[in-house]
Amino acid sequence: MDSNEIQRRGRNAVRKGSILEVDHAAALCRVSVGDPDADGGGLQTNWIPWITFAAGTTRDWLPPTEGEQVVLLCPMGDPAQGVALRGFYSDAAPAPGSSPDTHTRLYPDGAIVAYDHAAHALKAELPAGATVTIIAPGAVNVQTQTATVTAEEVTLDSKQTTCTGGLTVKGPFVFQAGMTGKGGAAGGAAMKIDGGADFSEDVVAAGVSVSQHPHVAQGANAQTTKPIAAAT
Repeated sequence: MDSNEIQRRGRNAVRKGSILEVDHAAALCRVSVGDPDADGGGLQTNWIPWITFAAGTTRDWLPPTEGEQVVLLCPMGDPAQGVALRGFYSDAAPAPGSSPDTHTRLYPDGAIVAYDHAAHALKAELPAGATVTIIAPGAVNVQTQTATVTAEEVTLDSKQTTCTGGLTVKGPFVFQAGMTGKGGAAGGAAMKIDGGADFSEDVVAAGVSVSQHPHVAQGANAQTTKPIAAAT
């Protein structure tokens, strides 16, 4: 190997470039290195892999984008064996944050996920129309002091929903398939309403119909007996 070849391989061992094309199906990319030559092409690699965070039994998928700056690492100075090392900012793709306490990820649609370890605060800000889906066949457990959900509509689709503590409803309370319950602690009332109630049908209390119960007449101007329960 002559000195010119040694120098050429030495120059090609580590080069800065940018992503020219990405083959997502094959997980390969082509890199453009250096300034264009007289023909306007410059050094362009064949299809080579890029370095990702993990590629074993645990694997990451975060493909590079065209124009992203990379470092081309070429074993033996041979670009055909090269790999693209990504991960430094440029004027076209500046840093998405400047705080020493925050880990931030910015996505092309404007979504931002950031964790501030000094403030112990995690924030995910998604663009309009975005959705979040969590699939966990076993269980989902959330432990916190307070939880606030602000939405135009909330649907709980379950065979049985249990509230182990008190429940306060500040808006209208609507039920469509009946309601059952029992008395409170120490024999307290099952239900107490501070205000009136309007029923479209009859109400039975302790076996006595409110609208259809009979009385035993006691004579003119005499009090009637207590309501009589309907026969069962």
